[in-house]
Amino acid sequence: MLFLLILAAGALFFLINQYNRLQSLAQRVREAHANVMAALKKRIDLTNKLIDIAKGYADHEKLTHITVAGTGDEISIGSGAATAGAINQVMRLANQYPDLKASAAYQQLMEQLDRIESDLQTKREGYNGEVKAYNTAIGQLPVSLYARQLGFKPAPYFDVDNADALENLGSFHSDDAEHLKQMLSQGSRKLAEGSRRVAEESVRIGKIAVEKGVEKGAELQRQAVERAAQNAPPPALPAAGVTPPQEVPPPAPEPPPPAV
Repeated sequence: MLFLLILAAGALFFLINQYNRLQSLAQRVREAHANVMAALKKRIDLTNKLIDIAKGYADHEKLTHITVAGTGDEISIGSGAATAGAINQVMRLANQYPDLKASAAYQQLMEQLDRIESDLQTKREGYNGEVKAYNTAIGQLPVSLYARQLGFKPAPYFDVDNADALENLGSFHSDDAEHLKQMLSQGSRKLAEGSRRVAEESVRIGKIAVEKGVEKGAELQRQAVERAAQNAPPPALPAAGVTPPQEVPPPAPEPPPPAV
């Protein structure tokens, strides 16, 4: 029982170490994903500013702001393509309106958009690199045998062939924390139950040892008495021709005096 308890504790310690490693890799994926979404959100903001400038020079053109619902993690599917389309539309207008193309605000925003595109490409590649490391870790033996039980699921890659499509870049979340909480709770209960059983078994063995010790002590004492009786010397015999002394009977009592 004690060996099984030690084995269970060792297995739990191993799982905790593996969990910490996978949790670190999963966190890197989350951070890389957040960086990509932040860059996309910034690109949309710059594009909307560019649309505002273009409206001042071509107010008859139908230019629509690109809307983002909520935070960067909630960028709707298709907003990346809408951003690229809006930028191309403004660039065509700039070719038609030289004053727009020559304005300092337009040139500054285009430079910022160029930088954000380069930065976004770097962050996309970084995200896919973190996903590769994470997915490789949970796909290797023996981790693949228990990774899903710990709540670690494969992360999606960014679609590099269609950089503006966000279908494959859903927000990555894993249920590892909840799974670990349940496993630790179950492990603690099993460990407490195992400790209780070991304590009960130790008490039982102790009682048996005491009873056996008492029985063994009594047996040893009986054997010692028997050996002492066997080793006692026999009574001495009289020598040849010598009459053993006879016991002298005690003298008879004197008769009482006659009555007067």
